[in-house]
Amino acid sequence: MRNFCRRLKTPTLVRRIMIAQMLLLTLLWCLFLTYILWENLRSPSMLLGNQTYETILTLVDRMDDRPQDLTDVLEKFSKALREGYGGGEDPELSISLIVRKNNAIIYSSDGAPTGVTNTLYGKIQNIESEGRTWTSRTLKSGNSDAEVTLVTPAGGWNFFIYLNSRGYYILPLLVCIPFLLFPAWLSIRIAMRPWNKVVNEIASRTPEDLSPLKAVPKHRELRQMVDAVNVFLARVRESTERERVFIADAAHELRTPLAAMRINVEALQSYVSSDSQQELLAGIIRSNSRAARLVNQLLLLMHSEARIDTVMEPVPLTTLIQERMAMLAPLAAERGIELEFYSHDEIWVTGVRERLMSLLDNVIENAIKYSPEGGRVEVEVRSSYDATQLRVSDAGPGIPAELRERVFDRFFRDPNQMQSGSGLGLAIVKAVAQLHNSSVRLSTSAEGGLMVTVNFPNHRAA
Repeated sequence: MRNFCRRLKTPTLVRRIMIAQMLLLTLLWCLFLTYILWENLRSPSMLLGNQTYETILTLVDRMDDRPQDLTDVLEKFSKALREGYGGGEDPELSISLIVRKNNAIIYSSDGAPTGVTNTLYGKIQNIESEGRTWTSRTLKSGNSDAEVTLVTPAGGWNFFIYLNSRGYYILPLLVCIPFLLFPAWLSIRIAMRPWNKVVNEIASRTPEDLSPLKAVPKHRELRQMVDAVNVFLARVRESTERERVFIADAAHELRTPLAAMRINVEALQSYVSSDSQQELLAGIIRSNSRAARLVNQLLLLMHSEARIDTVMEPVPLTTLIQERMAMLAPLAAERGIELEFYSHDEIWVTGVRERLMSLLDNVIENAIKYSPEGGRVEVEVRSSYDATQLRVSDAGPGIPAELRERVFDRFFRDPNQMQSGSGLGLAIVKAVAQLHNSSVRLSTSAEGGLMVTVNFPNHRAA
């Protein structure tokens, strides 16, 4: 209930359009009603018809010899007229009947303005009498001197009398509004389908996808918005590309001086005999190695995030894993780590070989690096109908569950981790996985360490 109330208070474009439609409908209805009432005030429909006049004149002619019966009949006729007109029994608000014969009044409704006398038979006339304005019409009998006059008030009160007595003018609007809400809501939802299509495309994008929107609406207003979004995406894409190129160029330029520094320091070691100086030079070499590794990681990350030169082709994943494990075997042997690989058949995936090499190097090297000496790193590839799964498990300290999303950020490292590193390895793994429309997940291995799982969809066997 609280959520419903919160949603009800939240402004929505659909609700705003619906309210605007209902207000417009009410305004048009009121204008139509005002026009109808105005026409009725000018020429009341009850005064325009001849049937009422002819009926009364016929009664007067046929009951001329029974004046009391005629008066009773006209009294009932007058009440029927007032009931049909509205305004109650008040003559200043309702219709009045005046019957004359030989210019003498033989009947008049209670309180009728008897001073009203028409000079034109059969015509609607507005006449001042008793300080008020009245609308009246008189017809005269063709067989005698009898004449019938119907009088209605012509003041502003008549508007409210009509409004009250003609409730059917407003009642249809009140009845129709609830039934118009659903068609109005449905029509707005249908009209906003192109808008929702654009919204869904934007919502389904990853933060790295800065390509122009594919949805090209035909509607002018929406197309202007899409064009503006595409222009904005182009600016962001150019800015991001300039940043990536700058970092890649800077990293590339740093490789040469770092390599020269290492050569010079190693050469200097042969001329230094002091142990303290040798230790200082060894520290410089270690720092140089870490800087060189960071530069290489930056280059790999920039290449992995770049959207150019990404021609996908079948890659033998099993063979590629064996090659990378063979390359990393010296590092594993140095730490006494046993490498194990499980795969039943040669499995192929669609991807970019160089990027997949970066992914495998980072995942397997991290497993070797963080495993305890004498431990075991297990690499396994499984294939199913629609996906290929790569698993790399170690027996290291693992990563706490609350940090498993953060470690994919650039330069983020577990605060409790004592092992040196650049904080870019898993960022590279994530970038390569996204490039291949794959997912990467971290969990706990069977030995209590870290297990990295990469799911490659739509693999193809050779």
